[in-house]
Amino acid sequence: TIDEETLVDREDLTNETIITIDPVDARDFDDAISLKKSDDGHWHLGVHIADVSYFVTPGSPLDVEAKRRGNSVYLPRHVIPMLPEVISNSLASLQADHVRYTLSAFIEYSPEGIPVHTRFARTAIKVKQRFAYEQVMPIINNPKKAKDVSAEVLKLLLDMFELAMILRKRRFAKGALELSMGDIELEIDSNGRVTGAHEEHDDESHQNIEEFMLAANVAVATFLDDRGDEFIRRVHEDPSEMKMKAFGEFAAAVGHPLKQVQSRKEIQSLLKTVHELPEGRAVNYALLRSLKQAVYSPEPTGHYALAEEQYCHFTSPIRRYPDLLIHRQLIGRITGTRTYSVPRGAELIQLGQHCSDTERRAEQAERELKKIKLLEYLYERISEEFD
Repeated sequence: TIDEETLVDREDLTNETIITIDPVDARDFDDAISLKKSDDGHWHLGVHIADVSYFVTPGSPLDVEAKRRGNSVYLPRHVIPMLPEVISNSLASLQADHVRYTLSAFIEYSPEGIPVHTRFARTAIKVKQRFAYEQVMPIINNPKKAKDVSAEVLKLLLDMFELAMILRKRRFAKGALELSMGDIELEIDSNGRVTGAHEEHDDESHQNIEEFMLAANVAVATFLDDRGDEFIRRVHEDPSEMKMKAFGEFAAAVGHPLKQVQSRKEIQSLLKTVHELPEGRAVNYALLRSLKQAVYSPEPTGHYALAEEQYCHFTSPIRRYPDLLIHRQLIGRITGTRTYSVPRGAELIQLGQHCSDTERRAEQAERELKKIKLLEYLYERISEEFD
């Protein structure tokens, strides 16, 4: 249960202007955003994440099962959740107009987007409005035509867009890489049959949220690392020279030679060049195949693609077990309680390996099921010809 009246040991943010932006068909909402700009031009960002640790206590049957599953699995038209739906879709989900318990990262930025101060707190919020990604950019591009949006929420959306683009620009200046694979989403009827497919909706509204989630993840990892904590990081090792050399040969073969295959600037430039070209998808895919896979590990090896030294997953505890562990560790740090102790040493290494394995297994299952659905779709079109 949640006591919406008595907020014990929590910062009350229920009167703040806080919103969520998610896919139109989302069922669990684990992140919400607040943002203010002070008179000195500084940005004050609040990233509010569902406090799943309130419901899932260490060592409980819920915790044991969540650890075993490692993550939720998202299959076409079917979700196998990590936690019971009464938690993931209801009690912990940041639904509009309900008081919900959260763990918040507050990050203050200079006008140029440089982080100058961070703090974390256990909080309670009440989301003012829920948006689907598709609704956001029309409002930002034409604020005067925005309907059913209060002045406070409109200002928040415009400020969010401005700060997100500043952070994004800084991230790419540091050397971050972004692959644009244009995920394909299957259209499936009520009988579970494929009727068609389309590219997933992806625009600046996704980037808006993505920038804030990345910022929160980096802030939490930096905070824990500064205190000498051992924690479950999201690491992405540098690619091997041999793989990058092979990628350089492929890029040259499709008409885009690289002088230095290990240069981030050159790779960024190549991805930008091929973005709208017919060979763009192939180049992006070839680069993906050249990179190592990101994994969960306590080893501080950094994140190559994001160009970040400190990185962990903090923003999706409803659907990822490593995020729940990070929440417990962070709460232990900010409250000084040992209730939220987390694994150490060999146990943490083993847990990282387990969560990496369950993630791969979920991805493989999703790919396999998509293939089966597509083969069923094509089976009915044998003897037809396509371009």
